Amino acid sequence: MTYRDLREYIARLDEVGELTRLDGVDWNEEVGAVYYLSSRPVLIDNISGYPPGYKILVGVFPRSPRQFFLATNWSTTSRGTALTREWKEHQRTFHRTPPVEVRDGPVLENVITGEGIDLFKFPVPKWHEEDGGRYIGTHDMLIVKDPETGRLNVGTYRMQVHDRCTLGIYISAGKDGYIIVDRYLSQGKACPVVAVFSVDPAQLLASSGHIPHFDQTSEFDFAGWLKGSPEEVLRGPVTGLPIPARAEIAVEGEIAPGEKMLEGPFGEGTGYSEARMSPVIKVKAIYHRHAPILTGAMPIYHPPDKAAPQDIIKSSQVWDQMERAGVREIKGVACFYQNRLIVVAIKNSYAGHSRQAGLIASQCHAGAYCGHWVVVVDDDIDPSNLVHVMWQVVTRTDGGRAIQVLDYCWGSHMSALDPTRAATMSEYPLNPSEATYRSAVVVDACRPLEWDRSWHRQVKPSDGLQQRVIEKWGQTLFPGGDKGAYTGTASMIAAEEGAGSE
Repeated sequence: MTYRDLREYIARLDEVGELTRLDGVDWNEEVGAVYYLSSRPVLIDNISGYPPGYKILVGVFPRSPRQFFLATNWSTTSRGTALTREWKEHQRTFHRTPPVEVRDGPVLENVITGEGIDLFKFPVPKWHEEDGGRYIGTHDMLIVKDPETGRLNVGTYRMQVHDRCTLGIYISAGKDGYIIVDRYLSQGKACPVVAVFSVDPAQLLASSGHIPHFDQTSEFDFAGWLKGSPEEVLRGPVTGLPIPARAEIAVEGEIAPGEKMLEGPFGEGTGYSEARMSPVIKVKAIYHRHAPILTGAMPIYHPPDKAAPQDIIKSSQVWDQMERAGVREIKGVACFYQNRLIVVAIKNSYAGHSRQAGLIASQCHAGAYCGHWVVVVDDDIDPSNLVHVMWQVVTRTDGGRAIQVLDYCWGSHMSALDPTRAATMSEYPLNPSEATYRSAVVVDACRPLEWDRSWHRQVKPSDGLQQRVIEKWGQTLFPGGDKGAYTGTASMIAAEEGAGSE
């Protein structure tokens, strides 16, 4: 069963018991705490200070395999690396599903222009206690059009409400949205934009991912493919840009050259917050449905054992791009901490193979942005299990030969760990007059090919021996019946930790 918009997706969640409903939550910090504490989507109504029916949905981005399957109209019984592999192969079946233009849609149920514009009419949350303001744009879409190529880009970037008609926006250098907006501003022109503050998961997966632009493919094409039917869009009367016809809340406006305001501080997924002088969007029109639903999320640090499916998506993209670049014998890829750690498992087959894999994982498009650490391990290690990965790093790695540092790689202000690395660059008019680099570390943790493998073997009971012992004494050893972590290919390390990876 597919869905056309956010409301149909909410109904789908409700039908299968994956939706939580709350009333009376305060937009001031409580909404963020609700998201932080819940692992399921939460639909919030009767928000403090707002009329009934003005809702917030937190957690539209799937955070469990079941939610991921509901969002993508796809499923598998596999987990961990096998799930990543299957999703990679599924994405290779992608075919363009372009949007269709319509003349009307629910988003036009309410049209507000001129003096009536007021972004605070929506229950915009203050997500973190230390945030510098209220952020309407967290799970959102910014729609812009390249003035040189005509290509449409849809991206997810954070947006702060400064006043009734002004939004602050942060876009990291190198992102498609950054490049397109910069092309307008560098010529002294205002950039027309559409911002959508209510997205369904297919739209969000498309806009927040790294979708390759083959033959003018846009994120709308990918979202339509995920849903199994094309997106319906209507032509914005102010900008001429497409607006999703079934969106809950959308605005049209422009980013003017030379105009900046302090944006933030805002708590990001790194676990830290920062503030920047950033461009602003002047809102020219607001469109919304009756009883609109705002979507959003509090960017938070996720321990790897609770990693969202975004890690699966990013992992599959890095894996796919590595294979397209010619890297052979890749057995698995796993991304953690919002891409800041990438683990690649390979069957190390020739001199230089493991180093090649690490360098390409670090610098392919999906892996390059904020990819601080890349670790390459042998194919007997599950890359999605950090206990196994660190065991290989500390027992098979000679730091003097295994570690390579790459300077001046693609970073962002959120990853500028050393402030001296933010150099003044006059050719960066959109980002606040700074170019931010970072260093990337590639750790080649594979056994060197010249090692004597007769004594560099993992010592553990064989799978057959483990199974025989379980069959004889399993009920005594595991009175609770939970022996999953000890069977199959589980290592001694996994057994000691009670670990398994999803």
